[in-house]
Amino acid sequence: MEIFVPLMIGLTLIWLIGRGTPWNAKLLTLAVTLAVIVLIVVLERGGYWPEAWRRS
Repeated sequence: MEIFVPLMIGLTLIWLIGRGTPWNAKLLTLAVTLAVIVLIVVLERGGYWPEAWRRS
């Protein structure tokens, strides 16, 4: 749930902002956004995220 809610909010914002853009641009934006989210989660869980940026 900790990851699901922000992910859904982000995808919804991308969807609302991207109205009127071609489908391939929307899909590319969604794919890049999901890749960035997964990368951040992997870095944080792996201990590579800077200590100053971590939540308490």
